[in-house]
Amino acid sequence: MVRHAAELFDAGLPCGTEANMAKMLASEASWFAADTAIQVHGGFGFAEDYDIERKFRETRLYQVAPISTNLILSHVGTHVLGMPKSF
Repeated sequence: MVRHAAELFDAGLPCGTEANMAKMLASEASWFAADTAIQVHGGFGFAEDYDIERKFRETRLYQVAPISTNLILSHVGTHVLGMPKSF
């Protein structure tokens, strides 16, 4: 999805929806990976010695910055699915 959005951007084509969906997919994948790392390491996942807790915090950032997941869902709902705005 990321590659497709980048190809559209490089070609000068509209890519807002694709970029939003790629960002959301990547943020969810990183959150899943960080959560799995915490689960695997148990209590040691929060020890600063392993840097897992830092990565766990950083993956949360991807869900809210530079655009939040809720705004992406709103964009897809209104521009792709044709739903009315909810705000």
